[in-house]
Amino acid sequence: MPTDYACQHAAERAAESADLLRVFLRSGRPGGGGAAVGFDDWPMGASALLVILSGLQAGTPGELAQWHARIGDRVREALGLYVPEADGLRRGHRPRGWEALAAVQHQARELLGDLAEPGRLGRPGAFSRHLHLVEDAFAGALRRMGVPDELSVRCAAEMSEAAASLFGLRPSPPPRPVTPPPPAAAEPPARADWNAAFPL
Repeated sequence: MPTDYACQHAAERAAESADLLRVFLRSGRPGGGGAAVGFDDWPMGASALLVILSGLQAGTPGELAQWHARIGDRVREALGLYVPEADGLRRGHRPRGWEALAAVQHQARELLGDLAEPGRLGRPGAFSRHLHLVEDAFAGALRRMGVPDELSVRCAAEMSEAAASLFGLRPSPPPRPVTPPPPAAAEPPARADWNAAFPL
């Protein structure tokens, strides 16, 4: 069961990516605009982490598609950026501070319950595959928001790793590069047989 420490550590890891995203979305360029004004470190990371956890909780293709359609707005909400109200409806309440951390712990515990059952996520390897699917969808949503490819992939991977750490999972190390064998040494050119050319 995720402890308070594990949740705060995951939120701190997610906060690093959240800060990068917030600065870019405010200024329109990576690292532009200086420090993000009002950035509150791990509480905002916890709010951003909730976006990933919600994707992991999507149990059907329809729920996953609905989550995917709202990623952009939810990311902006989590980062404290302006999100236009849709059809005159107010956006949902964004948890802050310890409230956000408690929400992370609650959702992680619900996911652990799903993992303990022989259902969708309880099958061997199912959770890892679903996590990769959520990570890819998150990166795609960031690209639609105008975030560059490299930054989108990096932030999505770091957010997914932070979420996985709640369950004691660690990313697999990258495969070691295969070192090609050294090229065979070229044989020296045959020496001319001067005796054949000029017989004694």
